[in-house]
Order: sequence, then structure tokens, then C-alpha cells
Amino acid sequence: MRNLKEVLCRVNIQEVRTFVLDGLDRESWGHKPDTDSYEERLQKAEKPFWEFLTSLYPEGKEQDAVYEMFCGAILANQEVYTELGMWLGANLILELLQLNPIKGQGHEEDNKEG
Repeated sequence: MRNLKEVLCRVNIQEVRTFVLDGLDRESWGHKPDTDSYEERLQKAEKPFWEFLTSLYPEGKEQDAVYEMFCGAILANQEVYTELGMWLGANLILELLQLNPIKGQGHEEDNKEG
């Protein structure tokens, strides 16, 4: 018999994200969830780019134009993926509320703790 608490503990948001965005199971590719904070993850990803861009355009109007173009692209990505995440989350909640398999199968007692 399965331990439902173990099943619930297996949920990892990074793995769900990878599956939804890429259709991949992170574990099958040998990837482990990133334990760094969101701020650390952003800094690690952005630092090499900004250093490279500064080496190409040390100062002036060209640097400002490239920064503005890049930031506009990143902002559009953030907006789109945030909206998609909100829609996907809302749809998932609606589906869970409509189906509620625990209530329908007489497992109300199993669900009281969490």
C-alpha cells in the first residue's frame, strides 16, 4: 500500500515546471532541483551576460541601446511566462476542485491532515 504522505512529499515545483515547459522529467536527464534562492539563480544567470555585453560595448549609446533592447525582451518573457503560470495554476485548481477524487472515494479521513 502506498503512503500518501510520501507521494505528496515528492512534488517539486522545478520538476513540474520542466515537465510543463519542456515535457521532460528532470531526473531522467540527471538534473537535480536547484537549491539556490531565486535571487542567487538570477544573479548566476545574468552575471556572465552582463560581463560579455560590457566587454562588447564598454560605454555610450550603443551599450544603452543594447541594454534597452535586451531588457525589453526579458521583460516580455517575464510577463508572458507569469501570465501563463497564472492561467495554468488557475486551470489546475479548477480541475482539482471539480474532480476531488479523495472526496468521491470516501477518503475524507486521509485528507484531514494536509
